[in-house]
Amino acid sequence: MILQMEARHWARQRVGGERYLCLRQGGELVVILDRCKHRGGPLSLGTYDEGTQCVKCPWHDMVNTQRNLEARRMPSVRVGAVMTVVVPEPD
Repeated sequence: MILQMEARHWARQRVGGERYLCLRQGGELVVILDRCKHRGGPLSLGTYDEGTQCVKCPWHDMVNTQRNLEARRMPSVRVGAVMTVVVPEPD
């Protein structure tokens, strides 16, 4: 399934039961699953550390490192102000 969302840091989009988050990683915008690796907390409600580019989960203060976030990265391409993302079909 193709999802289009705003190409800006911390933009969020929901499709079916899944949440997606656009954020800045390594100088580019990427789209990741908006859930913590620990217990699935919504990363978009957590805090982003600009220096380390890590996200702290709001539920248990679990830090999601760049490496953790890279593992959640969705195939996407940016064209202007829009991120086009390939996501699984909702149930």
